[in-house]
Amino acid sequence: MTEAIESFLAEARRARGEGRASDSRDAYARAAALSREAGAPLLQAHALRHLSDIDREAGHSSEALGHAEQAAAVYRAKGQPLDLANALRLKALALDDLRRPDQAAVVWAEARDLYAETEVAAGVAECAARLVPDDGD
Repeated sequence: MTEAIESFLAEARRARGEGRASDSRDAYARAAALSREAGAPLLQAHALRHLSDIDREAGHSSEALGHAEQAAAVYRAKGQPLDLANALRLKALALDDLRRPDQAAVVWAEARDLYAETEVAAGVAECAARLVPDDGD
């Protein structure tokens, strides 16, 4: 079944690269479902993370939040700090989109700390910038 999951992930990447967001989303959703059935949590989390990104870009912030939370839970349980940071980043973006800044700030701070731990300077910088209070612009 892993081969089928990898095939859906490859199709999803290809479709996204070609600007076919709906096809990409469908393939990531199939990969997530198959991964769940196969007991492949890291593949499932990977697909969920990309579903979160696609849904957020499409303006479906609640769905994006749910996918990011599920992915983060898997990465946390599996001890994957960089992947966890990436999932938390998507969760924080969705919370920002949903106008929940206090919750987003907590998540941005955790992501920043994980990016620092894994020495990803760009991630630290993005999170730090998001944590700077907005001056009302």
